[in-house]
Amino acid sequence: MRLIDVAAILDVEEGINQGNGVNPNTEIIKWFCGPDLEEKEYAILSHCWGVAKQGEKEVSFKEMTKLLLMDEGRRNEIRGRTGYKKIVDTCKQAKKDGLEWAWVDTCCIDKRSSSELSESINSMYQWYKNAKQCYNYLHDTVGDSWTDWRESTVIPKWFSRGWTLQELIAPKLAHFFDQKWEFIGDKTQLADSLSVVARVPAHVLKYGLDGTRPSVAQVMSWAADRTTTREEDRAYSLLGLLGVHMPMLYGEGKNAFRRLQLEIIRMSNDHSIFAWGHTWTSGWSSSFLADDPSWFRDCGSIELSLFNNNFGQLWKTFTVTNNGIKIRLPTITHGSISQVILACSDLSSYPKMIAIHLVVLDSTCFRIFGIPNHPGKMEFKQHFLPYTEARYPTTSVFELQYPTLSHNGFVLDCVVPEGIEVKDTSITLSEEKDFAAISYVRREDDTRFLVLLSNCGPRCSAFTILSPENFEQKVAFLRWRALQRLVDERSDISPYFVKHAHFRRSIQGARVIYGATHRDEARCMVTIDIARCPGCCTSVSHATYDVAH
Repeated sequence: MRLIDVAAILDVEEGINQGNGVNPNTEIIKWFCGPDLEEKEYAILSHCWGVAKQGEKEVSFKEMTKLLLMDEGRRNEIRGRTGYKKIVDTCKQAKKDGLEWAWVDTCCIDKRSSSELSESINSMYQWYKNAKQCYNYLHDTVGDSWTDWRESTVIPKWFSRGWTLQELIAPKLAHFFDQKWEFIGDKTQLADSLSVVARVPAHVLKYGLDGTRPSVAQVMSWAADRTTTREEDRAYSLLGLLGVHMPMLYGEGKNAFRRLQLEIIRMSNDHSIFAWGHTWTSGWSSSFLADDPSWFRDCGSIELSLFNNNFGQLWKTFTVTNNGIKIRLPTITHGSISQVILACSDLSSYPKMIAIHLVVLDSTCFRIFGIPNHPGKMEFKQHFLPYTEARYPTTSVFELQYPTLSHNGFVLDCVVPEGIEVKDTSITLSEEKDFAAISYVRREDDTRFLVLLSNCGPRCSAFTILSPENFEQKVAFLRWRALQRLVDERSDISPYFVKHAHFRRSIQGARVIYGATHRDEARCMVTIDIARCPGCCTSVSHATYDVAH
């Protein structure tokens, strides 16, 4: 770990300001490790990096070590940067606090060395934790107006950055300063305000992570709305908070966050890592690992459940294999859809065990969101949960055709859920919005029917049912039925399927004809027609039964 010699840099500044020149042999930054490092008490800076194009350029390790050997013009250019002023102000504050050493990430890490950068990132949480003082510098704040938090208050940028999350939690003593380096308050004093702004529990801010450790999902939720310049840093900035070490591979993009989750699984039996999206009302995923910390936004109240001694060993063990994450879970099976129970609970209102739903399509397991939980016989089953994305189209376009609809007096009434609409006789579904119910009405006799469209992984389906009253309130149930139909389709029978919904007291019925369920081109032709069906009007249709039950 490299540390700045506080006295040396302040002496250099004093000498330059007094016109006494500089001693080129002065060593500003020194390297320490092992017992030598353990003996050093140092201050550490937490800040937001400046934007070079706005004149806020930082000072690199190379520039800092060569500073005293440069010509006067070049040296003064560096000394005029806001990044250099932060370093000097950090040293001034450290001297006031009786500290001889300081650490600033911009100039104490040689980022030209990939091995040193990787070592520094893996060690950074511990460096902040071991610091005698941490200075949280809010460059865009004057005074402490943000501590009286309101929705209209402009929150300092420091609270939106990914790296500053660990820099908030790790240090035992952390002082906040405004842009003039005027003291605002320490972390303990401001814990209640910080808890609201940073969405981190006050007890964690006061006592750190050494006591009762929060669930993985809860830690992820703290980072949900934070940003980083590099996509990979969304994962790397969480290493220390989660107690994980792994090499840095810049260029891997969002795979960094998947690697982080796999490392967590290898060293932990925390089921909450699968709890992301537990409040989502629609959608599906071919991977049981999240793409980004933002997917854990709704997990701030998730805590781990105690394992029952009778079956704890079965429940808590899971491993990563080349066929997916091998795990045994309490499972309730409803036809083709399995409801599995995780060993974690949502305490936001009352303790509620987290359940997720999965379905197997074409030998691939998919996770389904927004399916209501149903009681049933529970048994332990082994599952293999994929952790890489299957190569299926993530969207499907349904091309709608109406050969006789208007001739029979039917018009489009509405589409649910909100946010999905028919555009130019086509409707698009995606991973996030995987279901649509289109209502058609004949206003002269108020006859209605629904066309349900659904897609998941390699399959899409369409069928029609008679329109129930207040069907907008039954979207979750209708989607569940649509998914069951989609899974149970016999795609090997015929490339086309015909579905009917017979109108009561009529010899007519709504008919849907749609293309094959395997969608290599992610497009599906759907013909919505009104057909005569003599002899069927007296029976109770299966479609009506679906909705009523």
